[in-house]
Amino acid sequence: MRDHARAVIIGGGVGGASIAYHLTLLGWNDIVLVDRDQLTSGSTFHSAGLVGQLRSSVTLTKMMMYGAELYRHLAEETGHDVGWHEVGSLRLASTPERLEELSRQAGWAKTFGLPLDLISTDEALERFHGLFDPADVLGAV
Repeated sequence: MRDHARAVIIGGGVGGASIAYHLTLLGWNDIVLVDRDQLTSGSTFHSAGLVGQLRSSVTLTKMMMYGAELYRHLAEETGHDVGWHEVGSLRLASTPERLEELSRQAGWAKTFGLPLDLISTDEALERFHGLFDPADVLGAV
């Protein structure tokens, strides 16, 4: 066990791991990351799998886009398979108001160059192989 470090990061979830990673990019090499259990075994473990990029503010959207770009190259950079599989997602609208909201989101996404398109219920069913009940679905992105 070490008794000195330039930085001690408490918590080995996505936040702590990200801080350690970015400090090493800045040239720091005297870093200790501690966690109460295995790395990413806390709340980060429960949220694995959903890495959306579009958020309600420019800052948050750019931060999420940066993260997705980082994950795309992390295996090559580290030599370890990090299990990143970019597969997309589907958001459904079952009310006219939700369809309007999704339409606005699609426009917002285009300002960032994110691929988010408003599609019909039939297109959504085709892309997602009937994995949802189309009754009352007015459209999707």
